[in-house]
Amino acid sequence: MKKHIVISIVFCSLLILCSFSAAVPSATARSAPDWPDGTFQGTWDRQKDGTMGSLWGELNQGRRATRGTFMAEWNTSMGAENGTMTGFFTGLLIVGRWTVAGESPSTNMMGVLLLNDTSFSARVFVIGSGMMKISGTHDASFLPTLTGPYGVGVQSIHLVDADRPEYFTNDTTDVREFMMQIWYPIEKHPEGTRTLYMDYPTFQWLKGRSPIPLVTIPNDAYLFVRPHGRNASPIASGIFPVVVFSPGYDGVYQIYTSFIEDLVSHGFVVASINHPYVSGITVYPDGHTVGPAEVPTDPAARSEFFNMSLRTIVEDAKFVLDSITDLNSSDPEFSGHFDLSHVGMYGHSFGGANTAVCCYEDARFDAGLTLDGVFYQQFIPGNITVPFLFMFAENRLADDSTIGYMWNHSADDTFKMSIAGSTHYAFTDVGVLLSHLVPLIPPRLLTFGSIAPKRMVNITRTYVTVFFEVTLKGEPMETLLNLSDQFDEVQLDYKLG
Repeated sequence: MKKHIVISIVFCSLLILCSFSAAVPSATARSAPDWPDGTFQGTWDRQKDGTMGSLWGELNQGRRATRGTFMAEWNTSMGAENGTMTGFFTGLLIVGRWTVAGESPSTNMMGVLLLNDTSFSARVFVIGSGMMKISGTHDASFLPTLTGPYGVGVQSIHLVDADRPEYFTNDTTDVREFMMQIWYPIEKHPEGTRTLYMDYPTFQWLKGRSPIPLVTIPNDAYLFVRPHGRNASPIASGIFPVVVFSPGYDGVYQIYTSFIEDLVSHGFVVASINHPYVSGITVYPDGHTVGPAEVPTDPAARSEFFNMSLRTIVEDAKFVLDSITDLNSSDPEFSGHFDLSHVGMYGHSFGGANTAVCCYEDARFDAGLTLDGVFYQQFIPGNITVPFLFMFAENRLADDSTIGYMWNHSADDTFKMSIAGSTHYAFTDVGVLLSHLVPLIPPRLLTFGSIAPKRMVNITRTYVTVFFEVTLKGEPMETLLNLSDQFDEVQLDYKLG
C-alpha cells in the first residue's frame, strides 16, 4: 500500500510540474566553472518493457550532499538508444527531464531518491516511458577531484621539541609542542575511512573569522565538505619527495586542503603544521586548544613579537623535517618511503615568510613557494639559492616594496606571478566552501575577490603541483612556463639562474 501511495503522490506532483516546466532548473546553467562537485554511474531499468541500460554523469551539490543538480548521459544495454538526463535533487525528491537523442521535446520526470555516502537508488516516473528504477554509485566533495594517480592518506602526529622552550607562555618549564599532519600517497579506492575536513573546534574558529555573521551555517557543516583523504590507509609503494606546509598567521592548515591533497595525489608527501600561539587554533589529542597569542599594541613590542613569532615557526618547520627524517629511518609504516634528497616547502602569508627563511637558512630545503607571502628582509640578508615561486594576489606587485627585495635576493630559477581578481584570503579553500554554504553572498563581500572561487583554487593548486614536479621531480621547465597559456588571469615573470 505504501508503495502505491508514493507512486500516486509522485504522479500527481509530476502532472503539476508539467504545467510549470520552467520550474526545473538548468543543470548546465548552475554547473560550477572548472570542475563538478562529483560524478556518478549506474544502471536503469524501464519496468513496462524491461529495457535496461547504463548512465553516467556529473553532479553539483548545494549546501549539503543531499541537495544539488545533475547532468547525465545514458544508453540502452544493446546500444539502440541514448540520450541525457538532467535535473535537481533535494532530500528524497528528484526532479528533471529525460531526453532521447534525435527526438524532441524532452519529457519531465519525478521520483524518490535514496542517497548515502557512496551509493544511490531512485524510482522515477518518466512521462511516456512509465516507471524506472535507477541505482549506482557516486563520489562527491566540495573540494576538487584529485588529478593525480594516487589517493591521499592522512595521519596526525603530536610533536614535542623537548630542547626548545615555549616563549609564548610564562611557565619556564614549558617546551614547544605542536600538531603536524602527514598527507601521503595511497592506492586509489582504499579501505580506510574518509577523514573529516576539520574537527568541531576548528570549524567554530573558522566561522568566527568571517567579516559578517554567518548564522545560517549549521555547526556541523564541516561534515558536508568530504575531502578525499583516508585514515588508516597504508602508504603506496615507492619513494616520494617531501614538502612542508606552513599556514598563514591566524590560519590553520585545514583550510588549504585542496592545494595539499592534489599535490599528494601526484606522488608527494606533505607535512602540514598548525603553530600554537601563531595559528588560528591548535587542537591537541586530549581536546585542549590553543589560539593566537595577544599581539602588543606598542609598535616596538609589536615588531619584536612578530620577529619572535617568525623565528618560532621557522624552528617548527625545521623540527618537522627532523621528525620526518626520524620517521623515514625507524617508523614501521613510513620507513624508506620519504625522498629526503628532494624536499620543498610552501606557505601562505606568514607561512610564506617562514618558507623564505627556511629556504635561505636550511640547505635541506631544495625549493620554495609562497602564496601571497609576507617577507621580513632582516631575516634574509643574503640570497635564496634554490628555485622559488612567488604567487601574489592581484594588487600586491604594485603595493609591496619587499617583493622587489625578494626578487633581487633570489639567485636560482625564480618565478613571480599574480592572479587577476584575487585577494589575500582567496589562497584558501574558504571561498569554495562559502559558495556552497552561503551561495547568495557574493565572494567579494567576504574578501575573496572577483575571481570565481573554484577558478582560483584550480589555478593555485595547478601551479603548486607543477612547480614542485619541475623542481623536485625533474619535469621539464616548459611545463611550468606554459601554464599561463591555460589561465588568462595569470601574469607571470621569471628569471632562470
